[in-house]
Amino acid sequence: MRKTPLDAETIPETADLDGPPFRLRNSKPTDNLAEADDEAVAAYLLDLMIAARRMAAKRQFSFLAYLIGVAAEESRLLTLGSSASGSSAPGSSVSGGSALRDSRKG
Repeated sequence: MRKTPLDAETIPETADLDGPPFRLRNSKPTDNLAEADDEAVAAYLLDLMIAARRMAAKRQFSFLAYLIGVAAEESRLLTLGSSASGSSAPGSSVSGGSALRDSRKG
């Protein structure tokens, strides 16, 4: 079922969303982002992606919800020090360019 553009642009009330309520973090707001803890920022962004995925699923944008879910899972794995792409180094390339070049040769 496709939604009309007007339906897609309306913002639902938080009481209308399924799932557990949003988690509140015990952190003080910082005016300077340089003072923010990297782990707190990563946790906030992960929570934001999870909420965006729930909202997309609620509005029946299933492919968008899937893509956001994949990104959220990858970021969760990266915070744990591993990755779904197979590399365990957090700063390593995820593009897999050499594997793509090798597959084109054969």
